[in-house]
Amino acid sequence: MTADRERNVAEDLQRYFAYRLPARVSEIESARDAARDAGWRDAPLRTFHRLAHSLAGAGATFGFPEVSDVSRRLESLLKSALDGGSPPEAAEVEGLLSRLRDLAGHPPDTEAGASS
Repeated sequence: MTADRERNVAEDLQRYFAYRLPARVSEIESARDAARDAGWRDAPLRTFHRLAHSLAGAGATFGFPEVSDVSRRLESLLKSALDGGSPPEAAEVEGLLSRLRDLAGHPPDTEAGASS
């Protein structure tokens, strides 16, 4: 009974993550806009980086490895800019955000492996 309850809780958390993913991606896109408008500097860039970092960790935690992988790649680009490198390539940032949008629109089946 305890294992079933734990599995149900884990599945509920996965479904909640999938449900919230489009809003989180939108928040990251807004942060991208703010960072770009600020010249890829200062607090807006740090916020963009923090949101990408957070999504990378959450994706792994809740069983969404591709979300985690794409977010981690975005985080790495932003970390380089934070460390004094040049601004990230707009096309590369957009490509990663586009993939996150795709994943948010079609999350993996969180029912896989669930008992009926």
